[in-house]
Amino acid sequence: MKGIVVSRSGDKTVVLKATIVSHHPLYGKKVVKSRRFLVHDPKNKAQVGDKIEVKQSRPLSARKRWIIVSYGS
Repeated sequence: MKGIVVSRSGDKTVVLKATIVSHHPLYGKKVVKSRRFLVHDPKNKAQVGDKIEVKQSRPLSARKRWIIVSYGS
């Protein structure tokens, strides 16, 4: 999954905003949905506005289940 970093929420944690564009089944209009995920940043390198790619991992905390695969894509 890919998205944009919208916040740095503590040590080695960032908030990722992933957007999904789909079409309405009846009207055909584009529908944009977004969702926020807590992501583990082991190198503490990601900054707000960076595009990152993440993958799912084991639970790292109560809400953190994603880890960064690549910085900038």
